[in-house]
Amino acid sequence: MVLSVGRRVGRGIFVVLLVTVAVVTLLSFAPGSVAQVILGENATPEAVAALNVKLGLDRPLWAQYLEWLGNAARGDLGTSPLTGQSVSEAIAERLPVTLQLAAMALTIALITAVILAVLSATRPDSAVDRGIVGLSSIFLSVPAFVAGPVLIYFFALQLGWFPVTGWSRIGDGIGQSLRTALLPAIAMALMEIAAFHRLLRTDLITTLREDFVGAARAKGMSETYVVFRHALRPSSFSLITVAGINLGRLIGGTVIVESLFSLPGLGQLLASSIISRDLIMVQGIVAFMAVMYVAINILVDLSYEFIDPRVRKAATA
Repeated sequence: MVLSVGRRVGRGIFVVLLVTVAVVTLLSFAPGSVAQVILGENATPEAVAALNVKLGLDRPLWAQYLEWLGNAARGDLGTSPLTGQSVSEAIAERLPVTLQLAAMALTIALITAVILAVLSATRPDSAVDRGIVGLSSIFLSVPAFVAGPVLIYFFALQLGWFPVTGWSRIGDGIGQSLRTALLPAIAMALMEIAAFHRLLRTDLITTLREDFVGAARAKGMSETYVVFRHALRPSSFSLITVAGINLGRLIGGTVIVESLFSLPGLGQLLASSIISRDLIMVQGIVAFMAVMYVAINILVDLSYEFIDPRVRKAATA
């Protein structure tokens, strides 16, 4: 068990290193520098060069990266030369928004997908099943950057049920916070609903044909009890795996939604930092998101034996 966790952690660290190297390399090809952003468009080349020296940006890229990596290993992700704010402090301020948004999107997707999958799997090839599969196909073809404007137009502009943009923190009232987060969360959840529904529907149909399910029915148990007590749990093995992976993806994929709805989360901060060439801030945010993604995947792997008894028996054999 310890060796297995150690191997996963080692692979995770390697992945994080690759991600940060890729980010630094890609941003190095972008024109301009943070010094030009600070000094403005009318700054002379001499002034820009002098500020680059002051900020340490005149050194080779590999030297800047190694210095940042050494500081990051000690928990110091650096300080933004543009705002003067430490990266760790900026992440701490913005993280609750991104986590709430991702958690709401995942919760909406899971609840909706389970309901739709149960309706489909208990009535395979029926009109209900075909209708739900068709609806799932529509959801799958609507990315967040398309769903967001549509939701804003109908539910915010036309009906006035939700604010167009802005964010209210939980401390200001749970109801108001949920009201500002619901539309962006739904926009992120639509494609996840489709993916989760298709996965769980297939597994649930297979499980409902197993002998132990037939035995449960033969004992006179109701169909609802059989589905939710005996069939749903073993069928959710793949769903939990994908949901855990997608949670990390949702956290890292909030850039478009947060920018579209003007939400003060990590995604919006990352987008603005890329535009302003704030490499230190970008490196810190990307490294943090990569660590979260890797950590979630490790936790999902470790949870297998608690979800599926077959894995637990194989581990103890």
